[in-house]
Amino acid sequence: MRHTGHHGERTAWWGRNLQKWIPVSSILRRLIVCEREGTIVSSCVCVIIPNLTRGVWPYAFVENVVTRADARGHGYATACLNHAKALAQQAGCYKMMLLTGSHDPKTLDFYRHAGYSSTDKTAFIQWL
Repeated sequence: MRHTGHHGERTAWWGRNLQKWIPVSSILRRLIVCEREGTIVSSCVCVIIPNLTRGVWPYAFVENVVTRADARGHGYATACLNHAKALAQQAGCYKMMLLTGSHDPKTLDFYRHAGYSSTDKTAFIQWL
C-alpha cells in the first residue's frame, strides 16, 4: 500500500511493521509576520508536524498569535492565520490546531470567527 506523504513524497508501508522514516528536516517551521510601514505588527508560529495516524497525513500547529495593540482590528492577525492555513493546505495537512493562553472573550471569539473550535479537543500543558 502506498500513500502520498509530507511534501508529496511517496511513503511505502513494509509488511506488518508499518515503518516510516520521518526525518527531522521534514518538520516545517514558519514564523509568519505582517508588516505595516516596515514594522512588524502581527505574527504567529506555524509548525507542520509529520504524523503516523490518519493515513500519515501531517497536521499543523499554530501558536503565539500576537498583534500590537495599536494595530488590532485591521486584519493583520487574520492575514497571518490565513497564511498559516495556506501553508498547511500546501503540506497536505488534515487539521490545524491552535493554542492560546488568553481567556479574553474577544480573543476567543476572534479564533472562533477564524474557523477554530474550542470544543473538539482538550489541551494539557506541562511546563518545564
